[in-house]
Amino acid sequence: MSTTLGKPQIIVENGRPKAVVLDIEKYRKLLELVENKEDLLELKKIKKSTTNFKELKEYIKERV
Repeated sequence: MSTTLGKPQIIVENGRPKAVVLDIEKYRKLLELVENKEDLLELKKIKKSTTNFKELKEYIKERV
């Protein structure tokens, strides 16, 4: 088996695409992109929500 794949290899079953074989580095980059997208979506959700966060200085004053 070749250690480097050029284009992704598409596996077809019954005339329909069923799976894809990717170079491991391309796969890792794809996973990283998905994780980054999920992080951005979560950040947008947090920014839109209301929170009860306190400034660090305020929190420290309450604890002293």
